Amino acid sequence: MQKLRRLMPLAAVAVLALVAAGCGSGGGGSTGGGAGTQSTSGKTGGTVTLLDAAGSVDSLDPGYWYYQTDYEELGQTTQRWLYSWKPKDNVPTPDIAQGPPQISNGGKTLTIKIKSGIKYSPPLQNQTVKAADIKYAMERCFAAPVGNGYAFSYYSGIQGAPSAPTSKVKDISGIQAPDDNTLVLQLKQPVGILANANALGLPCTIPVPKNYAAKFDNKSQSTYGQHQVFTGPYMIEGAGSGTVSKAGYQPAKLISLVRNPSWDKSTDFKPAYFDKIIIKNGSDVTVASRQILSGTSMMSGDYAVPPPAVLKEGLTTKKDQFQISPSGGNRYFSLNTTVKPFDNLNVRRAVAAATNRNALRQTRGGPAVGTVATHFIPPLIPGFDQAGGNAGPGYDFYKNPNGDLKLAASYLKKAGYPSGKYTGPPILAVADNTPPAKQTAEALQQQLKAIGMKLNLREVPHATMYSKFCEVPKANVALCPNLGWGKDFFDAQSMIDPIFNGKNIVPSGNVNTAEANDPKFNSRISAAASITDANKRAETYGQLDKDLTGQVYYVTWLWDNEVNFTSKNVKGVQSAFNGNAWDLTFSSLK
Repeated sequence: MQKLRRLMPLAAVAVLALVAAGCGSGGGGSTGGGAGTQSTSGKTGGTVTLLDAAGSVDSLDPGYWYYQTDYEELGQTTQRWLYSWKPKDNVPTPDIAQGPPQISNGGKTLTIKIKSGIKYSPPLQNQTVKAADIKYAMERCFAAPVGNGYAFSYYSGIQGAPSAPTSKVKDISGIQAPDDNTLVLQLKQPVGILANANALGLPCTIPVPKNYAAKFDNKSQSTYGQHQVFTGPYMIEGAGSGTVSKAGYQPAKLISLVRNPSWDKSTDFKPAYFDKIIIKNGSDVTVASRQILSGTSMMSGDYAVPPPAVLKEGLTTKKDQFQISPSGGNRYFSLNTTVKPFDNLNVRRAVAAATNRNALRQTRGGPAVGTVATHFIPPLIPGFDQAGGNAGPGYDFYKNPNGDLKLAASYLKKAGYPSGKYTGPPILAVADNTPPAKQTAEALQQQLKAIGMKLNLREVPHATMYSKFCEVPKANVALCPNLGWGKDFFDAQSMIDPIFNGKNIVPSGNVNTAEANDPKFNSRISAAASITDANKRAETYGQLDKDLTGQVYYVTWLWDNEVNFTSKNVKGVQSAFNGNAWDLTFSSLK
């Protein structure tokens, strides 16, 4: 999806190696029944509690959702999308849509029929979803008050789509709703990820009724999220009044989901077994982990796994309660090219050379939690092999996974530092203040100190790191050490376009945290989007990955695994689309 991914759990390699042999190879594998093997049948009823240590969702607005946790906790549970995803599938499934897009006009017209009779939750329980609601939902994703992070990457090929965020929601001529059950997209040229519906399986296609939402969107920052109506099997408790209440949502503390009385199971493929889902945030990781493993009806959420002694005990005696699978994503830190000294390519290459990627991986648990990365596209995504596979493109600054200080010094000399060490002012870095992200940032701080770089490291809550600093260009953060990226869908465009294309730089919700904005690369990335042949797409994106890796906008250090665990009486099902995070609409009590 998708998104800036949530930070992965910490785990001791010696412990995880006991149960996760092969998980770090980059070639697949899972422990305890991953998304590829887990049965999706279940038992209806009961309440489950997710214990979430990192602060949960960043926004209630479906137009903003772009994060693994957003999708896990709210996206897949409370809303229906034009196309959505079954747990094991790598292609989208029609959800509100009746079937795949009908392609005409040489690939430049897509016609999508939508189901009739899908109702909104209270207070709009008498109003049904219309094609015009999806049109408005897509249009609002281009508006600055919503702060969407991917619309300009994936929908810019639509006729009339804005080239920059608009101050208000504007009509887009190429998004048409000729009748209540027909949505038509008129494209400037064929767009592969729209024709195959991949990019239509994102939250911008969650219907938003204009007659209800426009008043909330007509502000400098939309408040629709606090007043939204729901189409999925669950809704936020108390939101039926038209405003999300404290009973159902307390920022960074609680989300309580109850059944949506307007949801019609006969029109939806999601079984939605649980009667109620409670998400509690800010838990002490050691206490919470013991509660999950020894208690009942609990699951790990956006979670940092406990210290090795607690984890070892759990994996030794409760192995079947763990699921470990490749995430289809990576971890990296960004170097803001608009802030000195990272406007200098040789400085960026020096940083890459100095980085001990093995040591950074060790802060999260060692080899079992993933493979040391050498470029951006992760394993199992088309373009990975074309970019060099595990070996990578062959750049000298990525050659030694333990870092090369002599090579770093040579690059700094080229950058104008005769001593081979950086002699400029301190560099602002903003990091997540929760383990293990905190340890990763502090390890990087020490590594860069060896080449003379003093990081002014500011550690803040997980959500704040994104929403106040790393995603906000005017904050001028030079280095963000705790970033990760997962596919938006099973195509390399979702790994390259959002964070390397300069057209995607926006005032807030900015996922291009390096502010990469080279016109030549922008043009190449935009051109690649129109390729419809799968082999040519893989080759094109693989070459882009090679060339972009050479520019060191980001230092990628891990292709990681997802580590999840539950109480003994919970049957957790993972979502391959969402990086193998939990799919709460298919999970159940045993």
